[in-house]
Amino acid sequence: MLIVGVTVVFGYLGLARLDWPSLPDWPTAWSLSNIGRLLIISYGVVVFASLIWRIMLWRRYRPAEPVADAELPPVSLIMPAFNEGELVRHGILAAAKSDYPRDRFEIIVIDDGSTDDTWRHIRAAADEIGETVRLTTIRLPENAGKRRALELGFQRATGDIWVTTDSDSLFEKSALRNIVAPLVRDAGVTCVAGCVNALNAGRNIITRFMKCYFSLSFKFVRAYQHQIDAVFCAPGALSAYRADSVRSVLREWSDQQFLGQPCATGEDRAMTNLLLREGGRTAYQQTAVVWSRVPESYAGMAKMFLRWSRSNIRETIVLWKFLFTRFRSGTVAAFRLNMILVLMSLVLSPILISHTLGLALVSDGFVLRYVSAMALFSGVMAAVYYRNERDSDWIWLFVYQIFAVAGLSWIMPYAALTLRNTGWLTRGGGQSTDSDDRFMLDSHGPGLAVR
Repeated sequence: MLIVGVTVVFGYLGLARLDWPSLPDWPTAWSLSNIGRLLIISYGVVVFASLIWRIMLWRRYRPAEPVADAELPPVSLIMPAFNEGELVRHGILAAAKSDYPRDRFEIIVIDDGSTDDTWRHIRAAADEIGETVRLTTIRLPENAGKRRALELGFQRATGDIWVTTDSDSLFEKSALRNIVAPLVRDAGVTCVAGCVNALNAGRNIITRFMKCYFSLSFKFVRAYQHQIDAVFCAPGALSAYRADSVRSVLREWSDQQFLGQPCATGEDRAMTNLLLREGGRTAYQQTAVVWSRVPESYAGMAKMFLRWSRSNIRETIVLWKFLFTRFRSGTVAAFRLNMILVLMSLVLSPILISHTLGLALVSDGFVLRYVSAMALFSGVMAAVYYRNERDSDWIWLFVYQIFAVAGLSWIMPYAALTLRNTGWLTRGGGQSTDSDDRFMLDSHGPGLAVR
């Protein structure tokens, strides 16, 4: 969003002035250069207007109130794990400490053919939990992929609500109670996205960037999407689904193919798409908080964004197949408008980014005006960030903007050219942390406790 916002919205501020010729020379006005400039200006107006609209929606967002114990439904928490090491134990223990009635709560952990000591840590967590929570552990003989591991967990689940999480994620104590609230309070909601925070945000500048990115992605983007009943990606780190709704699309989701290849990634966006297509409404619950490990290097960040971009392109295409059908009752005009804007950013921004960056070589004063534009847009996003987080890390958004334009703008075009590549890229990479650190969760969120 930041790349598109600055490079496209403000790009025209750095263009050479449009010195339109006299009437006899009017055809020269329609040179490719001027057409490109007008296209950037026009798109800039659209994106700026949409930003104002989205900010208005975000400001109206309120999470659903939690419900009383007597109203809480049976919940199955499914956690696939692959080469996660010790962090999976902390994830299981944090989930087991959830403030949820024990007679209506089960955890299902699937070791997806790990080749490290993940299974040992899963069993250690099971021994530590004992009989306090119903825990099922499954070990696959070889890696089958996250989608297959989740499917196996769904088949074992007995709850009315299925909650999915990643094995590198730590639940806050109230996360489960809070994430089921929209499903209990509104029968039309079939899927709820939780709020994901960066667990290891203080490691280095990359993790600081990721903290800011995650904050805006959830506490801004999904908050305004909630207001139009159309959160279009419930994250793998924490999502809740009506079990009956998932069962109705489970086979199609499991067997999904694209361009003749099985879909190994983007299972969270794919499931959300199917539930939307079936007429369900999707929600975001900001008080359902989970803390997930983020990449600590540029390579790790780029691989994650590349995987997400491929899934985003694929599932946007899938969504457009039903977007203008009568897929659900009630108004969907705002949802359609938002998806038109998303498609515009996917299709137009790589073209306009190339045009804008090219002007840096030929337009006097471009760099100064462009940097000023970046600062202005980053300031808007920093204000949104500060309103949500109330900490000083908003300053990193100004640095991230420069970094993103210079170091990440290649990802979306490359993803479009390599859609048939279905590799996970970051899975099983063993993003280990310092061996002397231990993740822990307390009432104030996660921290690092040194032995």
